[in-house]
Amino acid sequence: MAVTESNPTPLAAAVKNPHNVEATKYYIFNETGNIMMATTADASEPIQKNVQDVFNEVAVFFAGMTRAITTTKNPATGKPYSLYNYEALERVIAGSGLFVHVTEEDVLSKSSSFGADFSKELLENLLGLATGAGEMAFASAMISSIGKAGLEIGGSHSSVSSKVGNIVFVCEYLLGMPIISAIVVYADFNENKQTFKAGPCFSESSVSTSLTMHKDTYMFVTPKFIHEYASDLDSIQSDPNYLELIGWLSNLVNQVPSVTMVIDTDTAKEVTGSLTAGTQYTIEGQFLGDKGTLDFNEKSLVSSSWSDNSVVFTAPSDASSKASPILIKDQNGKLIAQTAGFTIAAK
Repeated sequence: MAVTESNPTPLAAAVKNPHNVEATKYYIFNETGNIMMATTADASEPIQKNVQDVFNEVAVFFAGMTRAITTTKNPATGKPYSLYNYEALERVIAGSGLFVHVTEEDVLSKSSSFGADFSKELLENLLGLATGAGEMAFASAMISSIGKAGLEIGGSHSSVSSKVGNIVFVCEYLLGMPIISAIVVYADFNENKQTFKAGPCFSESSVSTSLTMHKDTYMFVTPKFIHEYASDLDSIQSDPNYLELIGWLSNLVNQVPSVTMVIDTDTAKEVTGSLTAGTQYTIEGQFLGDKGTLDFNEKSLVSSSWSDNSVVFTAPSDASSKASPILIKDQNGKLIAQTAGFTIAAK
């Protein structure tokens, strides 16, 4: 998600490629414009059940991500994050492991359009989709929301980020194969302050508007751990798998330290229940920082290496039948995470 130092590339209007004549592609957006469906199949042709399931996963993930972000408090402001807060969006994308970064570019959009035409033109160009006379009723609301979020961030003295953005999932059914990608765009309020303040989406006269944005394209790999894609809508609020997904995504937003497993460093196999005295192990997790301390049974453990996602340590030399967790503390001595309980077996 890192932005390279370069001059913005002028954003050209999307045009149809005359060489893409193999099949006609039909498209449609959902009500909010965050999910776009595209297919080479005729509307009368049924979509295969397994493809429907894949697309259902995208909708479930987007719902979970939306809820996770908008119900997680931003520690800098004390208020819930906005869905258009790029900092929160970036953390979910980077930490979930479901997005494969494909392309990135800085783009500069210049337009003399205004109102709904401005919003439609901007989204068409960002998505690379020439819709012609096609309707994009959601465009004004989407661009307006991004602009409003920018103004709120710009007016907040406690905000640590000045970037606002949005994500659009593109679900394509091309010649019988499902392909899913995600387009993420963001703008820095400080770079586009005048444009946001002018509110180009609602201008009543034609003006020349300039907007510098960054665009990332990802291949999206659908999650498989939501039970039957949360298809039982009546029980979705109590579905433990769905709630686990939301909790996991919320932790990614605030980068909450967590432990995934403990493995034997030599065999790379997961260990549970008991450690062998004097043997080297690795705690695998995320957001563990770059240094800290380990405590076990009120004694410090020796760690030979420490990184954000793994800590290598040597088990105590004395056997112990008392099961205790390994406490992971930051460099200030604050407890940030812990493992399951372990006993120590003699070597």
